[in-house]
Amino acid sequence: MSLKLSGKVALVTGGGNGIGRAICERFAAEGAAVTVAELDAIRGRETAETISKNGGRAKFIQTDIRNEESIKKCVGATVAAFGSLTLLVNNAAAFVMRGVEASAEEWETMLQTNIRGTAFCVKHALPEIEKAGGGAIVNLGSISSVLGQGGMVTYNATKGAILTMTRCMAMDFGPANIRVNCVCPGNIKTAALVNHMKSLGKNYEEAEKEMIPNNFLGRVGTPEEVAACAAFLCSDDASYVTGAALFVDGGYSAH
Repeated sequence: MSLKLSGKVALVTGGGNGIGRAICERFAAEGAAVTVAELDAIRGRETAETISKNGGRAKFIQTDIRNEESIKKCVGATVAAFGSLTLLVNNAAAFVMRGVEASAEEWETMLQTNIRGTAFCVKHALPEIEKAGGGAIVNLGSISSVLGQGGMVTYNATKGAILTMTRCMAMDFGPANIRVNCVCPGNIKTAALVNHMKSLGKNYEEAEKEMIPNNFLGRVGTPEEVAACAAFLCSDDASYVTGAALFVDGGYSAH
């Protein structure tokens, strides 16, 4: 594997497991120094330690993206540890899947985490990326950013907002040589997907059989496949790509 992110410094939110962990590991393998920004201290440390054992550079910083001060401290600690910040991946998210019956508290969780959290991470990372002469930001959307899905108003509303925010940010930050793109995964086997199926009273293996026919490739995706696309968007190979939505869904959204 060529080191396409050599010399880069990346901050990845929600880096403790699933897609976030895969992104941290892929970025480190491609030469980036990585801040694992994660609320769960055990999982966050696991990711950083795994990267270090494999010869990469990583630092765990416990971070709650619902708290703006926590985000500011994370950005500052990243620059103190690695000297700069050039890449931001907004992966951390809340997964409250509810329809219009959602409570005020459920809405608050989704809005604070998925929308405000993403916006505040960009707000505080932006000055450092500008100081570094530019870089890239990847926001994690979803097929839910563009599709109607039953009983998922809370989730889809926030993921749709992230895609729109991405396009606005790409316009705002282009003059500073900062590219902003959105990765939109489909059915990816993660703890979040397994837990969602459990909440619907479904056994994951049975649910997977129901999902597969909707994917042109006939299978569910892996976190590593999403991570590869995030790495591409943060590399110089994507130097003329901004404001884009890259769907990593096995063809699901092309129906």
